[in-house]
Amino acid sequence: MPGGEKAEKKAAAPTQEDAKVDVSRLDLRIGRIITADKHPDADSLYVEQVDVGEALPRTVVSGLVKHIPLDQMQNRMAVLLCNLKPAKMRGVVSQAMVMCASSPDKVEILDPPGGAVPGERVTFQGFPGTTV
Repeated sequence: MPGGEKAEKKAAAPTQEDAKVDVSRLDLRIGRIITADKHPDADSLYVEQVDVGEALPRTVVSGLVKHIPLDQMQNRMAVLLCNLKPAKMRGVVSQAMVMCASSPDKVEILDPPGGAVPGERVTFQGFPGTTV
């Protein structure tokens, strides 16, 4: 075996098909934040338990302490991005992301339409996507 060098892998350039914007690739679901508490090791983070229509609630870590009072995080509906790779944030694994809108003056959690239920998929006209 010559020198034991590994062949370098070149990243393939994205095809035109891959480069198309398709918002339905995002697994956006309605969720109900069951509980929210301050993160034990970070002053700017909340740790929430969120019902997204699965057998067990997902743990979600959000950096919303400076923007949303704790009492407004409790028992509320929200839109969550669910197909993110779980990430450890100050020792707590976050399994989704609470979606928000912001302006220079404030940050607000996206409110789902009335009648939406936990686990319901958010879809966009013209982008039917597939169910996850």
